[in-house]
Amino acid sequence: MRIKASQLLEEGLLIMLALVMIALVFGVANSIVGGITDVFSQVWSSITDLGSELFGWLIPG
Repeated sequence: MRIKASQLLEEGLLIMLALVMIALVFGVANSIVGGITDVFSQVWSSITDLGSELFGWLIPG
């Protein structure tokens, strides 16, 4: 079975396209995870500040 050069070129381009798409998916996923982490960090910081303001007089220092 002989494979023509055009078929090899097409398969190579499809593999490159698949790798680019995988890289994009991982990049977007990383961005989403980073955004979610920032949101939870801000929420935790707000809760900590609120607790400190409300009950800071119980534990001086």
